[in-house]
Amino acid sequence: MTQFLFSTKQPAPAPPANQSAAPKQQRKLAVSGKNAAIGGAAGALAGFFLVAFGLPEIMGSRSAPGTVLISLVIGAAAGLLRRHWWLLAFSGLLAAMYVIVGYSPIMDSVAPRWVRADPLPAAADAIIVLSGSVLSDTALNIDGTERLLAGLELFQRGIAPRVVTTLVEIPAPEGVRSTTMDQARLIKLAGALPAWIPLEGTMTTRDEALQAASKLPVGGHRVVVVTSPIHTRRACATFETVGFTVSCYPARTRGHATWRPIDPGDRIEAFANYLYERLGMIEYRRKHWVPQSD
Repeated sequence: MTQFLFSTKQPAPAPPANQSAAPKQQRKLAVSGKNAAIGGAAGALAGFFLVAFGLPEIMGSRSAPGTVLISLVIGAAAGLLRRHWWLLAFSGLLAAMYVIVGYSPIMDSVAPRWVRADPLPAAADAIIVLSGSVLSDTALNIDGTERLLAGLELFQRGIAPRVVTTLVEIPAPEGVRSTTMDQARLIKLAGALPAWIPLEGTMTTRDEALQAASKLPVGGHRVVVVTSPIHTRRACATFETVGFTVSCYPARTRGHATWRPIDPGDRIEAFANYLYERLGMIEYRRKHWVPQSD
């Protein structure tokens, strides 16, 4: 009878505190990882849209992959702080903008109104071709090549006896890359080397206008300014402000038809260019480099 009242069976020992906390900690880490992954994906998506809208150029950078990578890292950090829902909402807003800009006719009417295309004069003192950028193999980028080809075409048509090009320099590990090398190659092909006046030390369109004014002969201020379509308005106003009589000539584009967009890719590119130029015009007006009104 007593063996039933006083059982010798001992209760099971409680698990160590660290073992009971392990599943909870694992769940917490899993949730944090999930939030970081969602935030990183939302950040990368936002970065993609920001690149499409031209943010790297607006910020003075040309690194699209770098923008997406930074956005991904910021998104992952926001996810760890449980703020990824804000990024998801922001990405959704950018996606909506992308669809509206790319798949509606808004830019079909906005872009042409921002392009300045003047009648060509019978004769001018110079054709001034604004530069683009330079690639790692010293070749001009697509903007610079399009502009120079358009300027050389005008030279061969006899519009002016001089071709003036502006300079862009890009820092590189091996030194400085300059647009001048590839400009020289293309100008030589066109047989225009004797008529070529390369400018130096230009960082802005304002610098290009001032350099051109100092290099051209006295009285040689009747010029044709050649640049990308949506850049024409600000560029030609800048040259007029320093005293030139300007005819604006939009270069033919070969990547996207930003002047007269006809498909989503054209419209997105036109919007990015338009946004950049709108902000640039605000800055130039603030510095009195262009007239205060259109």
